[in-house]
Formats: sequence, structure tokens, C-alpha cells
Amino acid sequence: MNAPAKLVWLKRTLIVKIIIVALMWGLPSLLAPASVLKLFGVVMPADPFFLRIFGAVQCGLVYLYWLAYQDPIKNRDIIRYAVIDNTLSFLTILGVGLTTGIANPTVWVSCVLVALFAVAFWYLTPQKSEAPLASAAYTAK
Repeated sequence: MNAPAKLVWLKRTLIVKIIIVALMWGLPSLLAPASVLKLFGVVMPADPFFLRIFGAVQCGLVYLYWLAYQDPIKNRDIIRYAVIDNTLSFLTILGVGLTTGIANPTVWVSCVLVALFAVAFWYLTPQKSEAPLASAAYTAK
């Protein structure tokens, strides 16, 4: 895949990631009452502090992904971070699932999604050598 095409697909992937992070992980974890969390198979903990902090961090990531979307070449370090973040999330979910078990299907869907995002961001991250070519071709459209 040539650099301009990779840039188009990267931006599409970032939009999907923004929507999923905001609607599936960020906003529900940050704001949702117990009745809404139950729809996701999540039981409201007695002390929701870490759940709410997780939601806040996810909402912060939405902002970073938006910055990467606006200028993926300039902000390619955010995309590199996304590779690490999604890979570690995948390995954590998989490790917990295989050792202690996870019954919640939403968590397994999350596991598949973060694995796909890790691979996509790894493959689509603009390289320094392709940056001028991709930028020129993308802005010419």
C-alpha cells in the first residue's frame, strides 16, 4: 500500500477508534450509572473511583486520537503510543482471561478490537521517510 493510501486508511481507523473508545469505554466508565453499566455486563464497584478514572483516561485518549486524526504525520508518536497501548490491553485481557477467566462477552469483544487496532496502527503508522510524500499527496486532494 502506498503512503497516501495508508494515510487515508489511518484516518479512517482513527475515526473508528475515536467512536469506539468514546462510546464503549470512555463515557460509560466516566459517567454512566449502575443501570447503564449493567447493559455492558459491568457491575458498579462499591468504590467506583478506579472505574471513573479509567473513563477519564479513555476520554483523554479520544482527544489524543483526534489530534492524530487532524495531522497523522506530525502526530505519529500518538499513533505509535496507540500500538503499545492496544497491545498491552490485548495482552492483559488475554492473560487475565486465560488465568482467572473472564465471563463478560464485552471484555472479549474489547480484546479482539484492541488486537485489531494494534495491528492496524502498527501497519499504518507513517514512517519518517514517507512523511513528505504522503503529506504532499494527501494535501493535494
